Amino acid sequence: MKKVIICCLVMVLITNLLILGLALIPKNKEKNTNENIIENKITSVLSIDESDSNIIGYITIESIGLEKAPIADGTENEIIDKYVGHFKETAYLDGNVCLCSHNRAINKAAYFGDLKDLKKGDEITYITKYETNIYEVSEIKQIHETELSVLEPSEENKITLITCIDNQPDLRLCVVGVEK
Repeated sequence: MKKVIICCLVMVLITNLLILGLALIPKNKEKNTNENIIENKITSVLSIDESDSNIIGYITIESIGLEKAPIADGTENEIIDKYVGHFKETAYLDGNVCLCSHNRAINKAAYFGDLKDLKKGDEITYITKYETNIYEVSEIKQIHETELSVLEPSEENKITLITCIDNQPDLRLCVVGVEK
């Protein structure tokens, strides 16, 4: 528990230093790529909806029109009926971040409805209050509903997105993105 508290305090300190550093950058100076990345990370830190305590982050996939879909911890129906669900046993930042959502539903959140339209190379943006990570789609495959190997920890930073496949109840669409 002490390690978790210390990590949180370190992240707050780093965030405050980044914010201070950005405040000191002259406004008329053209920003380089690293400064843009830092600014994007700080913007995401400040944009988490604190009024909804369930939200742990957001996912954006511009190529399919998914804009800042809220993510909550858990994959129970009461979670994925409203949010993109995060598999609790998987990573939150580094490693294999695994998320799921409905792909179609009436009066439910179907955030992954167009996941089938993704192509290799498309970008996935994962935003948390700590940082923003950008992934590039590297793999798109069908898996059996009981195939849990896609949830295994990874040394490589990646994101795994899972949703149902229309009219095939035993299969799931699995999209994997590797951090850029």
